[in-house]
Amino acid sequence: MRRFHLILTGLSLNIILLSLNRLTEFTQGYLQPFEFLRWLDFNAMLPIPLLSVLLYYLLRKEVLYDSPFSKSTLYIILALIFIAGVYFFGAGSGDHEVTNYLNSRFCQAGRVDSPICNIISFNDDQFSHYVYYLGFVLLNISLMFLEHFYPRKDSVFKIDLILIVANSLFIAAGIFANLAFEEAVIDLVVFSSVMILALYLLIFTQRKLTWLPVTFYFALSYTLGVLATLLYKLSNLF
Repeated sequence: MRRFHLILTGLSLNIILLSLNRLTEFTQGYLQPFEFLRWLDFNAMLPIPLLSVLLYYLLRKEVLYDSPFSKSTLYIILALIFIAGVYFFGAGSGDHEVTNYLNSRFCQAGRVDSPICNIISFNDDQFSHYVYYLGFVLLNISLMFLEHFYPRKDSVFKIDLILIVANSLFIAAGIFANLAFEEAVIDLVVFSSVMILALYLLIFTQRKLTWLPVTFYFALSYTLGVLATLLYKLSNLF
């Protein structure tokens, strides 16, 4: 489990970088030439999602081992779903970050009513989100279903579960930090959907918890993040 925990720690560090990049003032400077992007947009379009995809790939490698299932049609389908997830995740990140920069700088985040600003705002606030979250969902479900057919054989000890819980808290905190303080309907729907699937695979498929460490990690991360965000939003209504 050592490599597994290192990968989860990498994902935790990545969500910290994402939160710092988005919620602090340190990344508001412009890149040259022509001030074509802020560091905020550049970081969120290239290094941060790239690191996420690489870590997801390494996590996928940790799940796999020699098995007849690797020659099945379903295995190929899950592999294709993972690749499609990488593509949509990257395409959504690229579309969103560029149009988010243009929207915030030249269209006052959708408050300027003109053909070009309407196009930019639609890409920023809607289309890019659909593409990005489609990729996110495909990456997650491909990993969880893959683990379902490759349940872990090596021993998972109590300390391993504790470390998974610790890394889950970082992801949950990142979800809360990025969603709790703004309108995030589609974001919560997506995270809740993946959360429900993870909980279903953990509870109703007759697999032991120690066989499904990746699914346990996703289930705990998204459950804590979604519930904390919903409770915070509900508390502000009263």
